[in-house]
Amino acid sequence: MEETGMNVKLYVVNLAKYNEGKLVGEWLTLPMSREELEEWLQGILGEDEEYAIHDYEAPFHIGEYDHVSRINDTATVIARYDCRVVVALSECLDNVDEVVRLLESGDYSVYFDVGNLCDVAADMVDEGYFGSIPPSISCYIDYEKIARDLKMDGWYIHYELKVAVRPHS
Repeated sequence: MEETGMNVKLYVVNLAKYNEGKLVGEWLTLPMSREELEEWLQGILGEDEEYAIHDYEAPFHIGEYDHVSRINDTATVIARYDCRVVVALSECLDNVDEVVRLLESGDYSVYFDVGNLCDVAADMVDEGYFGSIPPSISCYIDYEKIARDLKMDGWYIHYELKVAVRPHS
């Protein structure tokens, strides 16, 4: 079951009005077209040019003075991918530009519906990742040691989402 359509939400305020003691701001849901974004910002800012982001809902860090158009570009990319992968990669890497690069290039591995890295190890063995293993010796495989090696090899597991990801270098 693919879960797509992740949105990024920002609470954007008119900084000039805020500095005057007035709270003029709204929640913005991204992605949207550049034209819609410019129109929305114009509605909040009016004649003023400066804004600040006072709150957000996203799988990556957003700063108070980050550019909304750049965040929109990122939101446009991540909206095309399974949100579980986006969240897991974002937590694993803590660098949204690298997450976007990996998503766009497909330079990562992912396993869904796993409880731990031992499950990933078992799936890899079943898929023949380590070559053909005769049934007579498969019961001797130490999945915990394989899981330890997977962790050392950069695998990250998001336990709540039951997703394991490994960004490739």
